[in-house]
Amino acid sequence: MDVQITPALAEALRRRGVECFLPVNARLPRDTVLEPPCSLKWMALHHSLYLGAFSYAVSGYFFGARLGRYVSIGEAVQVGRGDHPTAWLSTSPAFYHVPELFAVGDEFPGAEAYHAFRPRLPQGARPTMFKPVTIGNDVWVGHGAFIRPGVTVGDGAIIGAHAVVTHDVPPYAVVTGNPAVVRRYRFAPELVARLLAAQWWRFAPWQLAGIDVTDPAASIEAIERLGREGEGYLPGKLLPATML
Repeated sequence: MDVQITPALAEALRRRGVECFLPVNARLPRDTVLEPPCSLKWMALHHSLYLGAFSYAVSGYFFGARLGRYVSIGEAVQVGRGDHPTAWLSTSPAFYHVPELFAVGDEFPGAEAYHAFRPRLPQGARPTMFKPVTIGNDVWVGHGAFIRPGVTVGDGAIIGAHAVVTHDVPPYAVVTGNPAVVRRYRFAPELVARLLAAQWWRFAPWQLAGIDVTDPAASIEAIERLGREGEGYLPGKLLPATML
């Protein structure tokens, strides 16, 4: 079962580094893992969630989402919305959704048969397969973007507002449009390779205090040195299901 948000749980999360704007009685997937500090804003969360440190999403729908560190997601973003079967007789969930498709009364024609009906599928038949969405570190997703199930968004990427992402996004790519395509890369290939190797997001902002974040090209040697010699930020992981 999902975990229900109560005032006590919201306060416990806040004390341990998770900002929580989810309303009372909202539900978190039982398979939720959080790295503090992070923020649960006005998100609709389903199936499972991993949210890395310094990450947040303002609002939208998230199904089976794995979000790295320093992820910034805007309003009304749709992540992992389920597919429908396209090779069956019908794409409608009326033929595979159990229990009833709609919660309705019995004062309409066919109501008795409707309430008694349960779809029967051949053994092994599944309308869709679960495909998690993996969003890397330091990713920015603009307002209203749509990311299909199974997509991986690479570290450092930017997804433009209202983009429809149907395929994997390379690290540090900037993608926009419907379907989303790569418009450019944030940095030159050599710098991208060095940033990926250094994995600077393993560190907290205060550990990066001596590095000029406004000029990665000028600071790459310091970033690499920190990556080789420094110990990353180790906040531990919170499991709301164990905090009840």
